[in-house]
Amino acid sequence: MEEIEKAVEEILASVKADKDKVMEDLKKFVDYGVPLEQAKEAVMSKYGEVMKEKKLKDIEAGERNICTVGKIIAIDEREVEVRGERRKIYRGLLGDDTAILSFTAWKDFGLNKGDVIRIENASSSEWEGQPRLSLSEWSTVEKVDYDIELIKRAPQKYNLIDLKPGLSNVEVRGKILSMEEREVNIGGEARKVFSGIMADETAKVRFTAWKDFGLKEGDVIRIKNAYVRKWRGAPQIIFDENSTVEKVDEDIVMEERVVPLYKVVEAGGGVDLTIEGTILDVRRDAGIIFRCPHCNRKLRDGVCEEHGEVEGIPDLRIRALVDDGTGAVEVIFNRELSEKLLGKKMEEYMDVAKEAMDYSIVHDEIVDKLFATVVKIKGDSLPSDFIVTIFARDAEVVSIDREGELEEIKMQLEGLQ
Repeated sequence: MEEIEKAVEEILASVKADKDKVMEDLKKFVDYGVPLEQAKEAVMSKYGEVMKEKKLKDIEAGERNICTVGKIIAIDEREVEVRGERRKIYRGLLGDDTAILSFTAWKDFGLNKGDVIRIENASSSEWEGQPRLSLSEWSTVEKVDYDIELIKRAPQKYNLIDLKPGLSNVEVRGKILSMEEREVNIGGEARKVFSGIMADETAKVRFTAWKDFGLKEGDVIRIKNAYVRKWRGAPQIIFDENSTVEKVDEDIVMEERVVPLYKVVEAGGGVDLTIEGTILDVRRDAGIIFRCPHCNRKLRDGVCEEHGEVEGIPDLRIRALVDDGTGAVEVIFNRELSEKLLGKKMEEYMDVAKEAMDYSIVHDEIVDKLFATVVKIKGDSLPSDFIVTIFARDAEVVSIDREGELEEIKMQLEGLQ
């Protein structure tokens, strides 16, 4: 409460407004889950003087009272958890003849792809090194009855390994490894959408095509004017009627390569990754756990958050922090891979734990066995808000030639003499 009162005083120092109304509006935003600094900016925008209309290229991070006109290039709805409550937000891309910016709308303004809108009382923050517009419940958004030309930019070429959420006007090439067609309903209209996995020499990535380009598995294609979103914890490239897609008469040879972890962290995840690193930490909830027999969730003190108190089914898993010197990720190993890495069956660990009457002894044994061990892992990323998490599909301990390393160091030292 003290922080809110201080924020109110700071607002009143900049704008003329009723203190009680400012307090009410600020608390409303904070209760909604908006960080205090952003809430303060929104309240100042409400009572401050609205700026003149700006082109998107002139908008910088940290501004408020923004007025601009743009065309919705992409928009998607997602749920976020705010103070334990699930809420809907809307994220997308807004463009004009000068730039393309990402935006977040904290309420449903009824926006659709292709709408040209006039926005008043928006604010901006920094995301992926670029300004991002924020439309709050105090922003005004109205559709206009004219079209605008979007900026004509030469697409920037990327290898798939370098894609990360937030990129737009992207050019990539790749081979379609898998593809499926489904029908979705958007605004009461049924549309076909095509999704799957494509690959180049550097990586694999999920894709979604919102137009039938006549593609099939095995095609090598070049895509221009695509954009990248995050889906299920990994980058996803999206292309539609504003994109150009051409088939390329060449083949792409994909070889397994170990991806540096900083690349995985930059991208926010990935598909069919091969990584290698050292286990630097084993999480406390690694070892013997118990799962709900109905939904497979991990139980907490014998209670499932969905089905209540149940008789759990034992399972063995490892959650570990893996670091390769360039970055770090969390990796989850299922029972099969845990047994493979540990060289011991779950039933053996169960016997040890029951004899000691303490399941934490299994965690301690895992630490003794795997700490500082180098592992090679194949898997996919999972959605996570804090650290990139990889679910391993295969893993093996990497043998290190200690004597060879020492000999190499010795030779290097001798060369310095």
